[in-house]
Amino acid sequence: MRKTHLLFALATVATLSGACAHSGSAAGDIAVAPDASNSAVVLTKNLSNEPVELRVVTTGQSRFIGSISPGETNSIVLDPSLLPSGELYIVGIAADGRQRAVGGPLAVTKGNTIHFTIEQTLSLSRAYVVSR
Repeated sequence: MRKTHLLFALATVATLSGACAHSGSAAGDIAVAPDASNSAVVLTKNLSNEPVELRVVTTGQSRFIGSISPGETNSIVLDPSLLPSGELYIVGIAADGRQRAVGGPLAVTKGNTIHFTIEQTLSLSRAYVVSR
């Protein structure tokens, strides 16, 4: 179990390092969070007993957007360049990599909130869009 957590942590660090390398940021630069009014927000509730990696899939590309611990709720502002999208998927991947929670396809535009509930049985998870 400890080995799984270590592998999950290493994979997360590698993903975040790759994202920084591709963003054009230099060391010491200050990253500016996207403005929620010009984007969409993913509100996630994790009802499962394990940490889950969160990803957005659109136009055939998967992007890491964050992670969520068991029993927690969080909100993540999406990169505005992903929107609008008629086929956006929210994916939660369990730490062991064997289970997935998938919500979508979702039609999302700027100003929307995506509610993503990760159930105890990940395959029963659901997502829906609310206009603000």
